[in-house]
Amino acid sequence: MNDLTPVDNLPENSRERVEFRQKMLFLQEQMRDRFDQKAINDACELAHYFSPIDEKYGCCTYARQILLPKGSVVIGKIHRHAHLNFIMQGKVSVNTEFGKKYFTAPCTFVSEPGLKRAVYAEEDTIWTTVHMTQFCGEEFLKKIEDEVIAPDYETLGLISSVDRLAIEEKQP
Repeated sequence: MNDLTPVDNLPENSRERVEFRQKMLFLQEQMRDRFDQKAINDACELAHYFSPIDEKYGCCTYARQILLPKGSVVIGKIHRHAHLNFIMQGKVSVNTEFGKKYFTAPCTFVSEPGLKRAVYAEEDTIWTTVHMTQFCGEEFLKKIEDEVIAPDYETLGLISSVDRLAIEEKQP
């Protein structure tokens, strides 16, 4: 499956999309409050890989690979930039504000910026994301996250609550 949704434009702030974002954030908080995050992190093995910094381009590639055990649910982070994804093994269903999709290994696709994903592992799944970054090495993971992850929708000019949308709609 090849998902080539345009990646140079952020999602719109339509009411439907804002409602989805609000629900996703609520679900994330509910999961955070109800489940042992350390146990979940331990079950989802995570590995980091780095290419050397390319002198011509001034950056390296960073790959983050996670094992999602069958039956696990993960709410992803909001990425600032489009990036490559590889489903190396398994099958997942993914919900975003663009709808529900299924990805079955082997699969490569481009993730759009500005989206948060709810992922359900239909099978044991190995998922790898690849990002360009100016930092190289696990000692820089915090800086890499700051570079590639938006802390919230608003950082990207997106709206995450219907209350805020109503305020924006009233402004001339």
